[in-house]
Amino acid sequence: MVDLNAPVWKTLYSAGNDAEKWLGRLLSGEAEFREVMEILGEDLSHQLSWYSATAYVLPHLAVFCKKLSPEERMFLVGQIGPAIAAAESENGLPPDTEDFRELQEGLDGLRPLVQDLIRNHQDTLDAAGPEEQQMFALGALAVLGNRRHAYDLFLLSAYCWEEGHAACACGWNNECFPLGEKPGCLKPAGIAPWDGQSLADEAVWFSGLLSRFGDEEILPVLPLVYGTGTCPECGKEEPYWTWLDRFMKDY
Repeated sequence: MVDLNAPVWKTLYSAGNDAEKWLGRLLSGEAEFREVMEILGEDLSHQLSWYSATAYVLPHLAVFCKKLSPEERMFLVGQIGPAIAAAESENGLPPDTEDFRELQEGLDGLRPLVQDLIRNHQDTLDAAGPEEQQMFALGALAVLGNRRHAYDLFLLSAYCWEEGHAACACGWNNECFPLGEKPGCLKPAGIAPWDGQSLADEAVWFSGLLSRFGDEEILPVLPLVYGTGTCPECGKEEPYWTWLDRFMKDY
């Protein structure tokens, strides 16, 4: 964790180039928690872009999060989730960089806190509003699961998870892939029921968490995004995630 007075902060960037200011206000408690956390979250995830300050902010947030109530922890995870997912916006961070090491330190600190919220604070999660529940679920996916999957779902939120993108290596592609219409070339994944505790299978616990929240937006298309597509032109089978990521890379 890098001290807020360290020179490196002057070399980092965020949307407003003032992430360390808002982080300092958050840690000092001089301003209302939710208001500052919203500003900081937006500063680090504007347009779902990666900002170098994110990696250095995360270890501070992990330590700070331990001091919060379950309700506040839930809110923090939801607000910082897009910034964490955005680490995949440029195909991930090189593992031999300080940015990568700081990001991992922050994630290592946040993981047990998110796991505890999911397993032991069901009443807190259930009491939150639908938007906060959905943001927490996506934030939890970014912290505990595949960050690329979280990033892709944040991207698909622009289409209310009704449309996506798809591309095969043969050249076939579809910019407006109709997920909501359950296209025949996409075989849904069979997602088992969740026991409310195990976090071993991402599709199972993420789907189960959204089911607990009564989500009606992401949940209906989850079997499709975790499913397998058959290219309408060459017949090759691939996970839908592969189709989506290839489109985002090549088109």
